[in-house]
Amino acid sequence: MAISDAAAATGRPAHLIDNAHPARSGLGAAASTELGSDDTGAWRRGLRSTVTIDRRTTDALPGGWPVPAGDHAGVTVLDLGLDADGRAARTVDRAHTVVVCRPTVPGVRLTEALLDQLGDQVVVAAVGAGRWPGEVAASSGPRLRALRLAGRVVAVPIERRLEVTGLTGRPLPSSVQAAGHALLVLLGSRRPGVAPTSVTTTGRGSLPGASR
Repeated sequence: MAISDAAAATGRPAHLIDNAHPARSGLGAAASTELGSDDTGAWRRGLRSTVTIDRRTTDALPGGWPVPAGDHAGVTVLDLGLDADGRAARTVDRAHTVVVCRPTVPGVRLTEALLDQLGDQVVVAAVGAGRWPGEVAASSGPRLRALRLAGRVVAVPIERRLEVTGLTGRPLPSSVQAAGHALLVLLGSRRPGVAPTSVTTTGRGSLPGASR
């Protein structure tokens, strides 16, 4: 949501697709306007400013991704969650990838395992304090250490309001907005002057339900 809102703030349309099971989606109240289900019945659509949000309506995985409305030439953000069905490997060739993790020893170990499966166009969103405990830094693998040294790990602060209410139609806290902007800038940095057209986020290494 933070990346999508950051794109919208620059005047670009954004399409956010939530792959989570309907019972686990954190975006149920994130839209300010609900538009109902698409023609397939597999996706429910809502609007949040210029962000189009699609989330699953069924237990079964849809056969394809929802089609954005109109002439979409902005940013598509595909939230894979915990990626239990392995879609990250199938989308990485056409997308930048954001790996969401917690700066804990188990979190960075799981993140390193996922980074080994992904390509080079990766940014890490670390949900928690910007300064990592020594045990966490020491447990980081070579790929995660290299990303930190390259400035491609962004701290996403934990905000008490979001912990209590979850995502709503209200604007995100300014600190989370800033993190979303930083991620969007990094995602476009491999092609200077050109916004990424597809961003994939996966939560392997994060806590269930902690996705922002």
